[in-house]
Amino acid sequence: MSNIVPSNIQVPAHLAGKVGTPSALAQSLTGGLATGGDGFPRISIKGSRFRIVDGGDETVLDSTKIDVIVVGANPRLSKTWYEKAWTPDSEPSAPDCFSLTGVGPHADSTNPQNDLCASCPQNAWGSKLTPQGQQIKACADQKRLAVVAADDAGGAVYLLQVTPGALKGLNAYQKELSTRGIPPEIVKTTLSFDTDASYPKLAFGFGGFIDEAAQAAVDKLFGTDQVLKITGEKEMDTPAVPKVETKPAPVVEAKEEPAVKGFGKAAPAEAPKPKAKAKPKAKKPAAEPDAAPVADTATGNLADEIAALVGDVADD
Repeated sequence: MSNIVPSNIQVPAHLAGKVGTPSALAQSLTGGLATGGDGFPRISIKGSRFRIVDGGDETVLDSTKIDVIVVGANPRLSKTWYEKAWTPDSEPSAPDCFSLTGVGPHADSTNPQNDLCASCPQNAWGSKLTPQGQQIKACADQKRLAVVAADDAGGAVYLLQVTPGALKGLNAYQKELSTRGIPPEIVKTTLSFDTDASYPKLAFGFGGFIDEAAQAAVDKLFGTDQVLKITGEKEMDTPAVPKVETKPAPVVEAKEEPAVKGFGKAAPAEAPKPKAKAKPKAKKPAAEPDAAPVADTATGNLADEIAALVGDVADD
């Protein structure tokens, strides 16, 4: 047995009754794992840095290790498939076919490959070769978790997407908890990065037991619509497309980066790169004025959410 979870841990009295009892969350956490809309905030691992993404705002955390409490997990693996191969110059885009439940393609899939994921040729091992010649599946497996900050259990609930390369580590972590009869919902799970990986890859560790206040907060979250929508077990409500208002650019003043509630301090903002001077444009005839720029709008499409998530990790 490895030492992800210490063998000599002492269970607090207020949690003793939960140890050794069946945990529905524990089963969901490893469901689908082999042995071997921006309607809610999420935790991104782009560039091997923890980032809190909420709507159009992204905050890079100053720490490469954070503690969370898992409050929900889709018992099935979600799946994403792209027709075109990823390259370093690729822009984040919605997958051609995807599923939140691993049963069949989502209704928003633009190019569904099969009626059922189980019999889909893109879901078969060997349907894709890595640059190193390794046989993998063209349709990538992922695990959707709902988590809260361990230091702010009553605060926001975040989506954490566990990418293919980290699934084995998640499975090993949960098995160690299960061996000791410890449900995942009564512990702090420490998230960090596997420093041996050449891509952003999560590592999971035991961060201690939660206190009574945190327990009271997380107990209220299990099975709620909010959690089920984050994990993909329940269809999200389609948000209205917001109106786009044209506003003058704000004056940005230097200030200390604020703390992210429950996750500590934000990393210092990077200095903006100087822009290259634009070459003067030739004057156009008055009859052909320059076209006005088209403003981006939020689509509310679930495929856009999947595109943002997959953009965190290129190909692991």
